[in-house]
Amino acid sequence: MPLIDYQDVVFRLQQGLGQAFADTPWILNLPGKSVACKVDQYYYVAVMPAFIEKLAEWSNIAPAVVSESLVRTGNFITKAPERDPQLSLGLTWDGKIYDLKAAFVDADFIDRALRFFGGMESVLNVSELRIASASRESVEDFFEGKTPPQGLAYG
Repeated sequence: MPLIDYQDVVFRLQQGLGQAFADTPWILNLPGKSVACKVDQYYYVAVMPAFIEKLAEWSNIAPAVVSESLVRTGNFITKAPERDPQLSLGLTWDGKIYDLKAAFVDADFIDRALRFFGGMESVLNVSELRIASASRESVEDFFEGKTPPQGLAYG
């Protein structure tokens, strides 16, 4: 099996994401429709496995390679020893709470994709999506030893 150049894969993922965003801006930051929404200046919450599947499609890279590359480069937040980016979260928008599988994505990964390949001059604002307060303890446990989402990420 050939060695994977994870930085090259990340570059291709950012190209694909940026171009997809330029064509269809609602793929980000529209709760209930988008594959990822910005919850604070550091993180996007991505709906799983849809986020992986769409990145794979937009960049023509196998989903397993997409996931592994994002984990290995630190663009997916994970917890040792499992290194699984997925967790169940209560997410809220429009006054309702939805229990979904999600992952935290380093905001810089998505923001760079939008600036370099999506035609954005600045980063996206924080979306209306919030993490349900009931999920705060599990999120903070997941982020042990890392900077957790800011208070504004919860609702």
